[in-house]
Amino acid sequence: MPTLYRDYRPQKFSEIFGQNHIKITLQNEIEADKVSQAYLFCGPRAVGKTTLARILSRSVNCSNRKEGEHEPCNKCDNCRSIMDSKNLDIIEIDAASNTGVDNVRENIIAFSRLAPAKVKYKVFIIDEVHMLSVSAFNSLLKIIEEPPQYVIFILCTTEIHKVPLTIVSRCERFDFQRISVSDVVKKLAYISSNEKIDIDKEVLEAVARRSGGHLRDAESLLGQIFSLGEKKIGLEQAELVIPHYNSNEAVDLLDYLSKKDAAKAIALINNLVDNGVNIKNFNNELIGLLRKMILSKLSPSLSESLGLDLGESLEKRLSEVSANLEQEQLFRFTRAFLSVYKENKEVSISQLPLELVIAELCFSGGAINISDDRGSFSSSKDIPKKIVKKTVAPKSENIVENKVDNVVESKVRDINQETISLSEAEVMQKWPEVLVKIKKHNHSLSFVLQNCQPQKINAGVMELVFKYKFHQARVNNAAIKEIVEDTLSEVFSSRISIDSSVDESLEIVKSVADEPVEIESVEETPVEAPVKEPSNDSIQPSEPIKSEGEQGNLMSNLLKTFGGEIIS
Repeated sequence: MPTLYRDYRPQKFSEIFGQNHIKITLQNEIEADKVSQAYLFCGPRAVGKTTLARILSRSVNCSNRKEGEHEPCNKCDNCRSIMDSKNLDIIEIDAASNTGVDNVRENIIAFSRLAPAKVKYKVFIIDEVHMLSVSAFNSLLKIIEEPPQYVIFILCTTEIHKVPLTIVSRCERFDFQRISVSDVVKKLAYISSNEKIDIDKEVLEAVARRSGGHLRDAESLLGQIFSLGEKKIGLEQAELVIPHYNSNEAVDLLDYLSKKDAAKAIALINNLVDNGVNIKNFNNELIGLLRKMILSKLSPSLSESLGLDLGESLEKRLSEVSANLEQEQLFRFTRAFLSVYKENKEVSISQLPLELVIAELCFSGGAINISDDRGSFSSSKDIPKKIVKKTVAPKSENIVENKVDNVVESKVRDINQETISLSEAEVMQKWPEVLVKIKKHNHSLSFVLQNCQPQKINAGVMELVFKYKFHQARVNNAAIKEIVEDTLSEVFSSRISIDSSVDESLEIVKSVADEPVEIESVEETPVEAPVKEPSNDSIQPSEPIKSEGEQGNLMSNLLKTFGGEIIS
C-alpha cells in the first residue's frame, strides 16, 4: 500500500481541510498582489504548515494564474518544477540540520542576493525554525527585516515560544490549529473513495479521534487498515489494526450512571477488561467526555472550541446523556474519576477502583470519599445534616463561634456514619496527623493536645487523658470540642466524639511516627504547675541552681515580668 499522506498531499488551497482562517487571508493577499515578504506558520505537527507553504510558493510564481485568482495551475513549467523539487529558486531548509550561523550566511543571506532565474519570487521555506542557534537568528534578523523585493520567507515551527520576538515581530504570523474530526473524516472518506474501498463511517471517526487532530497520523493509520486487503471494512476488521476505541462504551457507562444502574455499569467495566482494554485509558476517556459535557453545560461555544471533537454520531449520543445529568452530578462524576486517576495504584484487580466509584456514585448519591484529602471530592448537598452542626456559645465567645462556623461550613466532609473501634496503638499511629490538622485551626490547641494522652476508640468515642485540669477545661469548651471532634472524624473517616479525664501523674507517650509540631504562640494556654501547700518546714528550692549565668538570666526575666527583688 503506498504512503497515503504523500500521495494525497494537497496541491491547491481548495484541497486543504481546515485552517480556513489562514487560507482566506492568503488567498486575498495573492488575488490583490499584496504578498508579505515574511510569514511565520506556527502550530502543532501534521496540520499542514509545510504543505500550505509549498502551495503559496507555487501560487505566487504560477505563470498561468490570472489577475484576481489565487489557485496555482500546477501545469505550467514553474508549477511543475516546484512540485518536482527541481526549481532552484524555491529553497527548503531544515533548520534542525542547519542550526549554525554559517549555514544561514551561506544558504540564505548569500543566496538571497541573487535574483530569481525564471520565477517572480525566490522563496525560502525554513522548517523547524526554532532549532536555529541564537547567533543564526541574529544573522537572519537583518535579511528578514529588509529583504530584497523578490524574496519571500516562510518560517515554520511547532514551538513558537523558542523563536525570538525580534523575528516574530517582523513576520506575518499565522497560528495553525488541530484539524477537527469532521474535517479529518472528510479527507479520509475522499481517500477511501479514490482507493475504491468501502469503509464504515464509524471506522473513519475512530481513526480521526485517535489521530488527535493530526491529519498525517490519521492518513498513516488509514493506510494500515487498507493493508488488510479488504474491499469492505467495518469496526470488527479495523480493530485488528487499531486498538479498540472506548468512546461508545464510555458514553454507555455515563448513561448507566445517570440512571443509577450500577449492575450494568460494573458489568460493562468487566467486559472491557475481559476484552483486553486498558482500564486506565478508559478512565481517561471518561474524564475527557465529562469535561466536554461540563463545558457544554457552561457554554456550547466552549465545548466546540475546547472540548473533544467526537464526530457526528457520538456527539449526538453524548448530548442525549448530558440532558439527563445536572451540573452538580457532572462535577461529582468528574471528581470521582479524577480521584481514581490520581491514585494510580497497581491493584491485583485492575477494575476494582472504578467499580468502587461506580457503586458509591449509584448508591450514596454521589458522595465520594476516596482520596487521602477526603474533603476534596465531597459535596455539601450530600452530607447528612447532623454532621454540619452549629454551636451556640456565650456572647463572650462570639469570635471563637464565628471561626468554628467558618471552618465547619467551608470544609464540608463526607464522614462514615458507622461507629468504629480502634486500639490505642492504631490511634497513636494517626495522632500526628490529628495534631497537624488541628494546628490549621488553632495553634495553641495543637499544643494542648500534645500534652494529653489519647486512649483507644470504643464505639466511636475516644477518651483524652490530661495532666492538667485547665487543659481539660479548654478542650471541653463547646466551640473547641467541635473542632477537635470534626478533625478526628476527618482523620479516622468515621464520626468520633471525645470524653476527657485528668491524671496528674500522667506521662505522655509519644508515637514513633510522631512528628514535632511547630508552635508559633502559646499565649492562650499558659502552662501552670500544680501548687503545693507549704509545710512548717523551711521551703526548699524545687530545683538546684545549675549555673550562675543560667540562673541569673532566668531570674532577670522573672523580675522583668512579675516585679519584686531577690532577698537571698
